Amino acid sequence: MAASKTALGDLIGIDDRTVLVLGQGLDVEHGQPDVANALVHRAGDTLVLIDTGVTAVFRAALREAADRVGPWSRALVLTTHGHPDHVGNNDLADELGVPAEHYVPAPDLDQMLDPASYWVRSFERIAGVAPLPGPPALTSSKIVSLFEPLRPFGATTRTYEERPLERIRLGSLRFTGCRGR
Repeated sequence: MAASKTALGDLIGIDDRTVLVLGQGLDVEHGQPDVANALVHRAGDTLVLIDTGVTAVFRAALREAADRVGPWSRALVLTTHGHPDHVGNNDLADELGVPAEHYVPAPDLDQMLDPASYWVRSFERIAGVAPLPGPPALTSSKIVSLFEPLRPFGATTRTYEERPLERIRLGSLRFTGCRGR
């Protein structure tokens, strides 16, 4: 039996409360952005979205996954890191019609606010070490343009670091969480 082929936005049910939304790899030659996988989970009455990918197709798949795991009456969006393939649909929380919270890592705010400059700096570090299809600024501009529209912030976006420290218990160990990296 041949394995079934997966595509951008395919939904894989993990259980009745959890759906994996499949992304795709970067294909610059064909103008296709990298799109991170996303996890959609319902914890009680809370919809939890871990990363939101990018593209309208992926956004629609996130909505379908959210409907599949429902019902829920609040939303929590958790961004693992600020690369465009993880944050492009972060404003989706604003469209869900329920109270929402959204958290991103503070060290990633610069790249989320100005992805082109972030990638220029990144490509400048590897220029001469790895082949680039052009100068870092041109390469960055071309890559970032694949991720349009890029909407990394919603009305409720805050950093994880703004949250109060919590007591953590692991076995017999007790400690307070730390901030930063």
